[in-house]
Amino acid sequence: MSSGLRFCLVALTLALTCLAAHGFAKRPAELWSFFYFNGTAFVPGRPAPLSPFVAVRDGFLPVVETREERIKEMKLPEGTGALVGICYVQSYGGKLKPAGGYHPVPMLEVPVWAGEKPASPAQTDSEGYFVTPLPAGSYRVGNQKVEVNVENGKISFIPLRVGKRMVD
Repeated sequence: MSSGLRFCLVALTLALTCLAAHGFAKRPAELWSFFYFNGTAFVPGRPAPLSPFVAVRDGFLPVVETREERIKEMKLPEGTGALVGICYVQSYGGKLKPAGGYHPVPMLEVPVWAGEKPASPAQTDSEGYFVTPLPAGSYRVGNQKVEVNVENGKISFIPLRVGKRMVD
């Protein structure tokens, strides 16, 4: 093999390596913030592996996922923000051994009101989470009618306790 051809192969390999490194350096996951539900509130950070989390980025629809590599970017519609929530039953008690925590409520319809008018309802997924884009404004969510403000291009979080369970 001639030295000229060898030089071209080395240069091509180096160029492809640099291009791949540049592409991985700007992964979309690095542009997102991560939140998870700890049983009482949404907290920033990443949960245990394969546990659900919410990936948020201003101007984009939030994504509930269990793995970072599956995040799909979808812009929020113009003039809207997004509401992210979880519906759960809280557990208390335990005479024999202390128990606590929460159980997500899957496939639950979550009513959303704008003033006295119903807005678009949301439905929880298999992990109890729901995501809904809404025009900027003030809303009442769930049967408890919890007040929440949605800002244009921003994400609002709301945990909804829909029950309490005493553990024996």
